[in-house]
Amino acid sequence: MKLLNSVKNLTMSATLFAVFALSSVSTTLAATPRAYLHSYNLPGHGVAIEGYSPVSYFTAGKGIRGKQEFAVEYNGVTYYMISAAEQQQFRTNSEKYIPAYGGWCAFGMSVQDKFPIDPQNFKIVNGKLNLFLKNKNIDALTLWNKGNEKDLKAKAAAHWNKVSK
Repeated sequence: MKLLNSVKNLTMSATLFAVFALSSVSTTLAATPRAYLHSYNLPGHGVAIEGYSPVSYFTAGKGIRGKQEFAVEYNGVTYYMISAAEQQQFRTNSEKYIPAYGGWCAFGMSVQDKFPIDPQNFKIVNGKLNLFLKNKNIDALTLWNKGNEKDLKAKAAAHWNKVSK
């Protein structure tokens, strides 16, 4: 009888431990910062493209900082638009406007790396927004333009498919 009670207590303890462990894991997963969502290039606050409107690249031909009151969430990622009209455009065809490669530098993806971006350094390639690194030492858009764009896009897509899983 003592052995049976000991087994019951051990089984109960193991069950409680498993429940506790699973609840800890689910709490940890729920607390994962948005910066790691889908492998996208997001700061801790989870706003894509450093707050620039993805629609403005297509409509104004340049990156324009969006406004929080015109925020749109798509696949868990927040994008800021500059107006209610842009919100509607984005909602109507979100896939058209979201940046390639999760918002990481397209050239960086082509060399199998994740480079940060300068939201003002961009190129629309085959109808898709591509963002690029630019700092005092490197202009990744210039490097991209010097290369074979078709080859660079294929390399970037292959690396993005690998790192975004």
